[in-house]
Amino acid sequence: MGLRIKDLLIALIPIKKFRQYLKLYHGTYPYTVMGKNVKIGTPKNLKLGKYIFIGDNARLSCEGGLEIGSHTKIGVDFLVLTSNHNYQSEKLLPYDEYDYKQKVSIGKNCWIGARVTICPGVKIEDGAIVGAGSVVTKSVPKCAIVAGNPAKIIKFRNIDLYNKLDNENRNINFDNIKEKKWLEVNLFKEFLTKE
Repeated sequence: MGLRIKDLLIALIPIKKFRQYLKLYHGTYPYTVMGKNVKIGTPKNLKLGKYIFIGDNARLSCEGGLEIGSHTKIGVDFLVLTSNHNYQSEKLLPYDEYDYKQKVSIGKNCWIGARVTICPGVKIEDGAIVGAGSVVTKSVPKCAIVAGNPAKIIKFRNIDLYNKLDNENRNINFDNIKEKKWLEVNLFKEFLTKE
């Protein structure tokens, strides 16, 4: 992927923090693509790897800190929370003015489906897959596939294959996919023909 004119102009700005701000909010952060209407709360606490895709309408609450590893793909309507209210207050209901900050960490090569919610304090390790519509309340181990509300482990990816491909840097990015390819799977038809 070649440099765009916008990238070159931003690179000429002498103030590093302002340059980073422009890259993050104008879609030119190194090899990262953010969809439309992505909202980031407390962006100074956000750390991004390379070749990340974040779908439309994502809400990233970064008060407690959020890290997303390289080559991670995140679907539309994603919500991540990094703080929680003090609901055990002895002076106010339903909660008081204090919030607990809890960092969220998403590893590299993760695939987070559409409409996933990640709760404060969760760590999603490298190579994990989170099914669409899941609510992740607990940390997810390496190469686990989780789904549901609350998300539970369904199975694991082949960890040896994952490690082999990762060591060979065989990661999906925006340069090595020229055209999307489709595989047709008709499991419904197969289900109907079974007796």
